[in-house]
Amino acid sequence: MPFHKLDNEAILLDRIAIGDERAFGELFHAYYNHIGEFVQLFTHDLEATEEIVLEVFTKIWINRESLPLIENFDAYLFILCRNHTLNHVRKQAAEQKRHTAYLREVDNVAETLEEGSSDPYDLLEQAVQLLPPQQQKVFTLRRQGVKTPEISRRMSLSIESVKKYQHLALKFIRDFVKAAAATSLFYWMVLFQ
Repeated sequence: MPFHKLDNEAILLDRIAIGDERAFGELFHAYYNHIGEFVQLFTHDLEATEEIVLEVFTKIWINRESLPLIENFDAYLFILCRNHTLNHVRKQAAEQKRHTAYLREVDNVAETLEEGSSDPYDLLEQAVQLLPPQQQKVFTLRRQGVKTPEISRRMSLSIESVKKYQHLALKFIRDFVKAAAATSLFYWMVLFQ
């Protein structure tokens, strides 16, 4: 889907390349709606569309010095939009897949709890298995007593990243256990009504 070409596009791109914010504003206003319509066709989500459009323009601004070298700005803009949109769609699909696996696992845990097997270690292990790989590895190493700086060194991560992954893992596990307990309680309430 080619976007309409501006009459003064080359001049705008040259001005933007040297940091002219007013020229960037003109470019932004000229293409904002066209890009938004294109992205909306794939996301069907206004908030996601706005986020993607802003990411595209942010990338244009960050790489502004290379703008005069671009021979076909329409194609460049189209490819930027397409790539950011595809990344978003892939990310959404992966999140949906994880969420579906999470719900399936919560149902499995609830069934297990109904059957009388309420071993908290089983519940913890099920939650750990659902963690993304980096979080799972950080959580497992911390559980084995490995200190944060050593995990950082082993995994080639910053200490802040290790702390973030540990925090996210603990939050997910807590939420998982709460959801499993709530689901189990719900099943018991339904059974005894």
